[in-house]
Amino acid sequence: MKSLVKGIRDAFNRRTRVEHTYKEASHDQRTLVLQNGECASRLLLNADFALMFNLYRFYLLERLEDDRTDADRISNAHFVAGVRDFIAFIEKQEYLGKVALKKAETLEKKG
Repeated sequence: MKSLVKGIRDAFNRRTRVEHTYKEASHDQRTLVLQNGECASRLLLNADFALMFNLYRFYLLERLEDDRTDADRISNAHFVAGVRDFIAFIEKQEYLGKVALKKAETLEKKG
C-alpha cells in the first residue's frame, strides 16, 4: 500500500482535463495529456494488470452473489460500479492522449 501512496503529490499535479488538449493549453499541459495517455495505453495492454483487474472483478461479483441482505448487495454494487468507473477513466485518458497527439501533429503541419 505504501507504494501506491508514494509520490501522491506528484500524481496530484499530473491531473489533466479535456481543456488541456485544446491549442490554448500550455505546452506543459498538453505534454501531460500525452504522457498520461501513453501510460493508460500501456496499462490497458499490460497482461498482469488485466489478470489482476479481472480477478478482482470476479471476486466482487462473487461477493454480490453471496450477499444475504439488500444493504450488503447495494454496498458491493458500489464497488462493482467503481471498478467500471476506473476502466472508463483509463480509457478516457488514453483517448485524450490520442486527441492531443493528433492536434499536435496538425499544429506541426500547419506551422
